[in-house]
Amino acid sequence: MQNFEDPYVTSYLNNFCAGAQLLDPKIRFVGIADYAGKLQASYYRKGLTPLMDKKETEQYALQTVFRARTRGGFKPQLGEQRYASTVYDKLIRSTVEIGHAKQEFRSMYLLISLEVGCDYPMIIEKKVIPYVSENQDNLFERTQNMSEQYADKK
Repeated sequence: MQNFEDPYVTSYLNNFCAGAQLLDPKIRFVGIADYAGKLQASYYRKGLTPLMDKKETEQYALQTVFRARTRGGFKPQLGEQRYASTVYDKLIRSTVEIGHAKQEFRSMYLLISLEVGCDYPMIIEKKVIPYVSENQDNLFERTQNMSEQYADKK
């Protein structure tokens, strides 16, 4: 599998993450991972000291996407998952799948860390999900070539 590096796409994804972080001051970190769990871009709140290093963050992205992709088995009974959140002692993590309607391999995952004690459901539902919805078409358009590496090439 090729390593996808396109400065145009990387710049767009970094800006996408920065825009999501700026939605609320309680958002610590925003990352975007591709269908395989590779962290493609990230943005930390200005002045924040991260709790994990880059390698640990990349591992977190991989594990998070794997978990998100394995939850899909109950869609007929439960419907689409809007987001998943976990509350830790030091932060709250949420994952928002940016699902592509026609090609699953083009789905992306928005990874968000927030401050403990914040109203994370409100932040995710009233700020982050609308931001994703507004930018979803542009995101898929700009990342199409990147996603092609995961397509079934039969």
